[in-house]
Amino acid sequence: MKLASLGYRVLSISGIVALARRWRRDGVILCYHNVVPDCDGGEDDLGLHICRTIFERQMRWLAASYTVVALEEFAARRARGASLRGVAALTFDDGYAGVFECAWPLLQDLGLPATVFVVSDVPAAPTPFWWDHPAVASVAPAQRERWLTALRGDRSAILAAVGDGVESPRVPPSRLPADWATIARAAAAGLAIGAHSATHRSLPSLDALELQREVAGSRELVRRRAGVTPDFFAYPYGLWNERVRDAVRAAGYAAAFTLDRGHRRADAWSLPRINVPAGIDDAAFQAWTAGLQPPRRA
Repeated sequence: MKLASLGYRVLSISGIVALARRWRRDGVILCYHNVVPDCDGGEDDLGLHICRTIFERQMRWLAASYTVVALEEFAARRARGASLRGVAALTFDDGYAGVFECAWPLLQDLGLPATVFVVSDVPAAPTPFWWDHPAVASVAPAQRERWLTALRGDRSAILAAVGDGVESPRVPPSRLPADWATIARAAAAGLAIGAHSATHRSLPSLDALELQREVAGSRELVRRRAGVTPDFFAYPYGLWNERVRDAVRAAGYAAAFTLDRGHRRADAWSLPRINVPAGIDDAAFQAWTAGLQPPRRA
């Protein structure tokens, strides 16, 4: 999906984007999913796999235009009411191999901190996430949305609903989840690791015992396998409610993150992030970071 538009370019040329960036008071947390080699060659119906050259261009612009801080510092500044004007933080959901192979070396070179939210049950036996299966690409978006409720976002149930012959598709290596050895090495080198549940199911649809395992169990497993204790949690699919939020807080996380554009009553366990789609062009990316996103569709 291409998000380039004359409107964003006009906003940029007119100086409105720069003005909005200068006056935005709440900072910006960007959410990526994966970064892949330009020769990756895989399809990307959901816009999750951004090409390395595009990502590098975005990061160089971000480094020149914002103060990019670790997520820990971002959350701490917000908690004490300090200014977040001109401040940005970087996050990645799911723990794709491409993030460690393509994004992390670039971020190290640029001196940019980041946090990767890992789905804790996945690295032990890396297989494609259900949404990366070729058979899923042909399914209508409305049906995929229903899977998050009727099937609770559960991988096995969704693949069974798609049909036979999709359990072991061929996907580029960069689109597989990273293994624990890779994650642990990056963590030792300074990449922050957060938790993104145990299985990436839709948490509001789970009972109390299942929710406990997804929230507290994933934190413990990341601690044992990556050698770091996650301070932060990202809600799978960006879905949460008060019951889920309270479970995350009770598990000991310092903060949790959504994919919303923001809530007037957002607290440390419902912090909004901007999801960056792979098809976004430079003008749109710069406008979105400044808070100039299109209205949310009903």
